[in-house]
Amino acid sequence: MKSILYLFKHFKFDILTTLSTIGLLYLAFLLWQNQLTLMLASVLMATIFFVIVIYLKVKEKDFYFISLTRREDKEDWIGDGKFEYSRVSKCFQITQASPGCIYAKCLNWSDYKYEFEFKLRKTCLGAVLRAVNLSNYVMMQITPRGIRPHVLVNGGWMAWEANAVNMEFSEELSFEEWYKCQLVCDKNTISIKIAHKKEKILDREWPLPQGSLAFAFKENEEDTKPITIPFPINLEYGSAGFRNFGDEKALVKNVLLEKI
Repeated sequence: MKSILYLFKHFKFDILTTLSTIGLLYLAFLLWQNQLTLMLASVLMATIFFVIVIYLKVKEKDFYFISLTRREDKEDWIGDGKFEYSRVSKCFQITQASPGCIYAKCLNWSDYKYEFEFKLRKTCLGAVLRAVNLSNYVMMQITPRGIRPHVLVNGGWMAWEANAVNMEFSEELSFEEWYKCQLVCDKNTISIKIAHKKEKILDREWPLPQGSLAFAFKENEEDTKPITIPFPINLEYGSAGFRNFGDEKALVKNVLLEKI
């Protein structure tokens, strides 16, 4: 049902155009009662036109909707960890999934919208973006108190606290409620929106780091002078997905990926 609703939302202008065409044809031929066959043929042609338009747009592959409410929905996801269908919750659960799971059909996408519904079960949920592989990507870690941006470069992590990037929530998220997340990758900026039903919880933008990131390497825990090495980063394109480490746990469903 969710897929059908999204289809109508996505193609609303095409639907309205087709319905308007049919309506005008009906009014035009209403004045000529003996032209019923011609009218039916015209309606049929308009309907065929509508179907062709929809088919061509879908063939462009500019969007994917994955409900994650059936076991088969995992078919086009790649990665490692427990990203599995939950019979109790009738959606997918992500846990013990490091480095995570990403959607294979969007690996060459650059600017896109990534939407999904989620429920935190324990600690947090990692939403992966611009993943060229499972060792290089951006991750927005959704916690009850806010969002912590992460960048993974060649397996090394760089993270920012929610209060440092102005992404704290005014109230903590509940572990009993479903929320909606919308992430938009647009050039060098990621916009983040979190909502509960019709209530907006967060609406922020985060600029992607450019050039290189410096990572500190220690010989041991007592090392007070770690070696700092800069790594060049390229966050221009890549797919989306989810990542949870250890006992971090969350439920997800109704994933939408759409080019912008």
